Amino acid sequence: MAELEYKAARASVIRLILLVAAVLQLVRIAQVQSSTGEVPFLSANDRSRWCTVAALTINGSYEIDEVVEIRDPQTRRRTWYTIDMVQHRGMDGKQHFYSSKPPLLPTLYAGVYYTLRAITGSSLMNDPFFVARCMLVLVNWLPLVATWCLLARWLTEKTDDWAATVAITFIGFGTFLSTFANTLNNHLPAALAVGISLWCIDRIALQKDRAWRWFVLCGLTTSFGAANELPALSWVAAAGALLLLIDAQRTLLGYVPALVPVALGFFVTNYIAHGEWIPAYAHRNLGEQLLSVEVKDAQNLAALEPQVMVEALNAQEFGVSNQLAIRPARRPGVWEAWDEVTQQRFGLQPIEGQSRVGVFRWGDWYDYPGSYWLSDRKQGVDRGEADRSVYVFHCLVGHHGIFSLTPFWLLSVLGCVCVWRSRATWNIFRDRPTLIAAAILATSLVAVAFYLARPLEDRNYGGVASGFRWSFWLTIPWIWLAIHALRATKAAWQRRMVEICLAVSVFSAFYAWANPWTSPWLMQYWEYLGWL
Repeated sequence: MAELEYKAARASVIRLILLVAAVLQLVRIAQVQSSTGEVPFLSANDRSRWCTVAALTINGSYEIDEVVEIRDPQTRRRTWYTIDMVQHRGMDGKQHFYSSKPPLLPTLYAGVYYTLRAITGSSLMNDPFFVARCMLVLVNWLPLVATWCLLARWLTEKTDDWAATVAITFIGFGTFLSTFANTLNNHLPAALAVGISLWCIDRIALQKDRAWRWFVLCGLTTSFGAANELPALSWVAAAGALLLLIDAQRTLLGYVPALVPVALGFFVTNYIAHGEWIPAYAHRNLGEQLLSVEVKDAQNLAALEPQVMVEALNAQEFGVSNQLAIRPARRPGVWEAWDEVTQQRFGLQPIEGQSRVGVFRWGDWYDYPGSYWLSDRKQGVDRGEADRSVYVFHCLVGHHGIFSLTPFWLLSVLGCVCVWRSRATWNIFRDRPTLIAAAILATSLVAVAFYLARPLEDRNYGGVASGFRWSFWLTIPWIWLAIHALRATKAAWQRRMVEICLAVSVFSAFYAWANPWTSPWLMQYWEYLGWL
């Protein structure tokens, strides 16, 4: 009887912590609004997705030209405008704006919005605050709270009271997943999907439940995580390799086929939106070469007569008009041939060592008049960090640091050591916890290295955000590792250190209460001190 009362009391404490966390996030969503108070959208990033949702339900198209021009009737500000958009020629032969975000997630959200509008009669246009807040509750808050409850049961079954309390407090208050609950983003759904896939792996590997449904669900969720975070493809591979070692038949007949529906959804929606299989964000350079043209001075395209290009293009039946204009593009050494009549664009670049100019299909969708992504218009971190070593420092332990903003993740590193030391056999292929830890570690190293190795243009810490948001999808696997470290933490001084790490992590997560699309508190403080 005493043991049952003890377990009930412990469960009550855990439920209370999660209840408080859930209510606080609900309050944040109920208060969400832009800094100017006109709309419930917080940044160009989430406005980009909201624009797609609105466009799909208004005119059944992914073209957001009309949506980004919506102005507030009082202030006349373009309250839906976003810099996270691209421009290219649409099916009608005219240039249109599109969100730069992969269209699968906004398409799913559009379905939720369509249902909500049918039930309530309210729309994003006539009642944006009510509709957007309801949407955030449905697509962010409910899945987040459901995952919290799953983690509470899953990760604290074999921990003592202190470890369980610390783990649940961190899950509810200390991660950046809760920080991003009041805005449309890809990081939260990616993280939750990866977390569910890890839960499936735990069921299969550690609880020895080989039911087909876990293999299928794992395939669906790993692929959905990758559809929202490209580097999560490493988790798809790691999870697949792990499951192959455990049960090759169910992996090949359950896990692998379950990857297909999400992959199809990702590429099909992208093709419907853009007429191409390649995502919009990948169109940042010259496209395929169409032809080459001999000119007098290939190195001085500013003096190139447009008529030369008109004749060359029409000889290949591209059908351009005599109003073709040649102007510099945003990339050094690249020029643009623009025909306002036919709305066609071509890239021009001198062929090294020859008196010829290569003519390319226009592939830089971020280059258009007024684009924020022109070199002279970028601001702040979007300019990119020139020194890679400085970038690596700040991503790991600096102003955007994974470990400086959330020092609780140091426990995840320690958790790898704990799993290795507690292995039951030297044959790691038979020790399931070691296999899972190895999969998480390998995935983490690949994903973080991918971002640290980016070229100058991408070394922007993920843009203006309260943390290094490109790592958020790894949150639940890192929690799984941290649990093993918590179980091994016994000394009083060790526990006090963990509690300090927890406190700093909670502070970082809650600092951006009103808007997660703000610079981390550590960066703001360093700027105040004049260190940046």
